[in-house]
Amino acid sequence: MGGRTALTGGAGPSPPEGDRPGAETVALLALRLLPGVGDLIAGRLLLQAPSRAEALEWVRSGRGMAPRAAREALLGDHPRVVREAEQLARRAGDAGIRIIGIDEPGYPARLRRLHDPPAILFLRGRLELLGRPSVAIVGSRRSTPAGRRVAERMARGLAEAGWTVVSGLAVGIDAAAHRGAVGEEGGTVAVLGRGPDRAYPLVHADLFHRMAREGLLASEFPPGVPAQPHNFPRRNRVLAALSSAVVVVEAEERSGALITVDHAIDLGIEVMAVPGSVESPSTRGSNRLLADGATLVTSADGVLRILQGSEAATPGPSPSPSRGSRVSAPPLLPGIDSGEDAPWAEEQDRVLGFLSLEPLPLDLLLERSGLPPSRVLSALTRLDVAGKARRDPDGWIALPGPTAVLPPGAGRSR
Repeated sequence: MGGRTALTGGAGPSPPEGDRPGAETVALLALRLLPGVGDLIAGRLLLQAPSRAEALEWVRSGRGMAPRAAREALLGDHPRVVREAEQLARRAGDAGIRIIGIDEPGYPARLRRLHDPPAILFLRGRLELLGRPSVAIVGSRRSTPAGRRVAERMARGLAEAGWTVVSGLAVGIDAAAHRGAVGEEGGTVAVLGRGPDRAYPLVHADLFHRMAREGLLASEFPPGVPAQPHNFPRRNRVLAALSSAVVVVEAEERSGALITVDHAIDLGIEVMAVPGSVESPSTRGSNRLLADGATLVTSADGVLRILQGSEAATPGPSPSPSRGSRVSAPPLLPGIDSGEDAPWAEEQDRVLGFLSLEPLPLDLLLERSGLPPSRVLSALTRLDVAGKARRDPDGWIALPGPTAVLPPGAGRSR
């Protein structure tokens, strides 16, 4: 094609500082901008063709898997799609945005676990963070002050220990996690649902610009693409895939954070959750995760203990782990969609047996029961629903009544 000479030669996956963007970068962007060419087709062409310019030639000549509309878009001396790619490359360069294709060594190996990994990533900030052991901290936009404090404190502890904290820069838990980790040794990565050229939401403008300097802004959406509702579920799959574990802090029953959890489970990534009040709508989704088998955590130390011995046990710059080294998904608890009601009922009675009319702090209950934390919280959730127990400001209490099993001396004052 006449415009092909503009797409041959050149060097580097990223636009240079000068006026003319690299030819290989233009070819990469043009391939992804072709009508009907999504991540799957673009990724296969990039990985199979000898060069990016050759991948475009495969499409133009009908040798690729692209539809007819993509072939027609490459006809002419200087096709419009190539001009758009050149403009996009210049815009990215002006904004300090690096462009990495799936065919490059610097592309995160973790993302290749996805069925449809992004063919292109647009990155702004510390690229080395993509290769570090990472933990995602996600949660509700309608978070409580207590939840935001927990997220910020946990993120800071993980980042101080050398782990990179990944989140989505949304209002609430996400922003708190980034604030806790930015500037620390492990750093933080924000996976965006829009182009990385402008802050969104605007209330996070200061945090956005700080992360562009000290952290990393990552997106599969090019500069100029606005935040749209359908972008965020796609963003969540990238957020999950970049992480060794996903920690949920305060999630409502329909929280977008649960989409990230679904992707994590599909990928065999460890899911953890912070327990919350059973009376609060903002923690119903995260408490349900615990009832379904997520691991209970309350601090960075707890997360680190669980990750000990996983694929990224030693934080620090390192290659991304391979598909075969990922963590296993937690099993379902007995009695949760498994038909094993008897063992679960025994555990529920066991937990109830430690409660009285005097509040018992959760940490003491965990110590005395000898059960896994996730099972204790699941039992408490069921007991609360059944009206047999309740969370008090100072701990958990058993409710008096014919269904409550109280130990001898329950209700007596000391």
